[in-house]
Amino acid sequence: MFLKKILFKPNLIAFYKEDDIYKLLNEQYKKNKLLFSEIKEFDNKKDLKNYIDSVIEDNPQTYVSTIIESQNQGVVPSCDKHYYKELGIDLENIKSVCINNKYSFYTTLYELMEIKKDYPFIDFLYSVFAIIDYKSSLRHNSLYILSMKDFSYILIYKDHIPVFADIFDINEEPINEEEDIEDISDMDIVEDFDETLDEDIENIDEPEIEEPENIENLNIEYKIVDHIKTALKEYYENGSDFIEKIFIFDTIGLEENITEMINDEIFIESNVNKIDILKIINEISRKNV
Repeated sequence: MFLKKILFKPNLIAFYKEDDIYKLLNEQYKKNKLLFSEIKEFDNKKDLKNYIDSVIEDNPQTYVSTIIESQNQGVVPSCDKHYYKELGIDLENIKSVCINNKYSFYTTLYELMEIKKDYPFIDFLYSVFAIIDYKSSLRHNSLYILSMKDFSYILIYKDHIPVFADIFDINEEPINEEEDIEDISDMDIVEDFDETLDEDIENIDEPEIEEPENIENLNIEYKIVDHIKTALKEYYENGSDFIEKIFIFDTIGLEENITEMINDEIFIESNVNKIDILKIINEISRKNV
């Protein structure tokens, strides 16, 4: 290893999957100076692996990292195994990492097995909550939410320790039974009304309704605000202190008016920070090399 460090400067590769696309950042450092940086995207795992293999072949001192994005992970405000049992978490089916002897991240052994099977070339694997934890600054009565394409992740801090975590599937469509009932009633009314209409009305041209270009983003913003409201409700039900500030880590280009939405609906000050997850993954890995 000492000889490798003399001959090669460390390469750091971070990647994760989004919308069936693998996003990758390859960086090379000399101490704290960035010598090389390359951003790549691959539409299949084979091309991702071929690229990583070629980098490792050129530089054996290459470290590959990724994150756990699924819901099979969490945070516990303790490193004590008895605390896990109190929460009903089966210790035999998880892998946990203790942070500063104060709190811990965990994931299921099944999740680890699947990731190692898919990406046997990785050196470091991080919980997505580790990304939030690394970037969090105010750690008292504060809520952090990381917005990604498929999931949003919430971490709440009290006395410098994460005490609550939650994951929401952005693509999950809630079932609104009231809307279904209203649709049926409206359909009956239309059918009755149609009997009185003149047949020629079918020839009338209807104007096209144009949807705003950012309608998809607005939908995501509403879902994120709902996620915050749901998480706060659960958090407060346990008699917890009120949250004083909300921080949003944005990776998908949210509209800035999400802070106004939060203020109007939740009455808590918030701000949005755009972050580069790949850059953060490599920053964390640099500290571990």
